[in-house]
Amino acid sequence: MDDATRDFHIDVNIKGVWNTCKAVIPYMLKQGGGSIVIASSVTGDIVADAGEAAYAMTKAALVGLTKCLAVEYAGRNIRVNCSQLGYARTPMVEKMAVESNPENPEAAIAAIAAGVPMRRLAKPIEVGELFAFLGSDESSYLTGSQIVIDGGSTLPETMSIGTN
Repeated sequence: MDDATRDFHIDVNIKGVWNTCKAVIPYMLKQGGGSIVIASSVTGDIVADAGEAAYAMTKAALVGLTKCLAVEYAGRNIRVNCSQLGYARTPMVEKMAVESNPENPEAAIAAIAAGVPMRRLAKPIEVGELFAFLGSDESSYLTGSQIVIDGGSTLPETMSIGTN
């Protein structure tokens, strides 16, 4: 992997989140609290594939940032949690599917879904609902949490053996 690709992931995934938190926390402190929801991934902290070292490294770093900020600001009524998303049917995944199988990108998406116990990718709205919950008062006693939303894809030890 070249340095430019590595730096791109660091700039977007780490520096982008860092700078956003740095910008919003003073306002949350002034208003007496708030909730930050960081978008991490199952990639890096839980699973990884060859060729995604920079992405995995930066997404794992967000888990550490979540925990540190949660501890630092818990006493000031700011909660910090992170989602750890598996595959969702997003433009990025659709682009990856086209790059993987230009003649039949739907086959690439079906192959991803075959490895998910729920046999499908997340709908973007389902991910949004998790963010809404984590940002709401309904999750008022959650901070420093990592919430995996992956249709169970990180649960099986293997998909090739076992019984139902």
